[in-house]
Amino acid sequence: MALIEMHMFSETLGMEMTVNVILPQEKRPYAGDGKMKVLWLLHGGHGDETAWLRMSRIERYALEYGIAVVVPGVHHSCYTDMVHGGRFFTYVADELPKVVCHLLPQLSSARKDNYISGYSNGGYGCLRVGLARPEQYAAIGAFSAGDKSDIAFDNDGSQRARDRILLFGDGSIKNTDNDLKHLGREALVNSAVLPRVYHACGSLDPWLDLNELVRDFFTSLEGNPYDYLYHEAEGLGHTWEFWDMEIVRFLEYAGLRKEPSRFIGV
Repeated sequence: MALIEMHMFSETLGMEMTVNVILPQEKRPYAGDGKMKVLWLLHGGHGDETAWLRMSRIERYALEYGIAVVVPGVHHSCYTDMVHGGRFFTYVADELPKVVCHLLPQLSSARKDNYISGYSNGGYGCLRVGLARPEQYAAIGAFSAGDKSDIAFDNDGSQRARDRILLFGDGSIKNTDNDLKHLGREALVNSAVLPRVYHACGSLDPWLDLNELVRDFFTSLEGNPYDYLYHEAEGLGHTWEFWDMEIVRFLEYAGLRKEPSRFIGV
């Protein structure tokens, strides 16, 4: 296994950003064209580009499923182009994939080989990016992921309110590009392809109600165009025990299978 810590200057953000990459060392190419499938993995609001590496078994899963993993850091940006701050959505959705695939040409840029997933704010982020760029990802795996447009905003002078204004301003974000349901409807109309969507939340998650609103949106769509699957984990909350379990369920949902005999040292 190769674990690479990359420091790249982002033209979009005007600053240096850190990205962690896991590359399985394979006996032979995973895909017929010699390119590796890629999982873009997003952290939560209180995490960073090391969270998945430190708190989950993602390195082992990368080896077992034969998939490269890219884990960017985005500070407390909520994966959006901030009203008062950096354009983090543009960085993650547009700039980062081009730079990483240029620096690591063994990674596939084909839609069928790319998946995006995340937990908490990263769960919102992977839906935000994946629904806005349906031509880039075969599947989305969102864990503990509510829609920010469903959260009532009270400009009460609190730190929470100030953070929200930095991200989204002080107005409603309903029917904007920060509204997941709006993005989902827009993709249905404008995109020739749609990502599959796996969504999961723990039954003890304090924001279960927000996840249920997202679930209700997808299940209301006639014909299940996103091949949407929802899993509620009984007795689990907003925890790494749950997210570590769900990333495996997502990889299986996305059609990846364990093939440990492919890898060196197994």
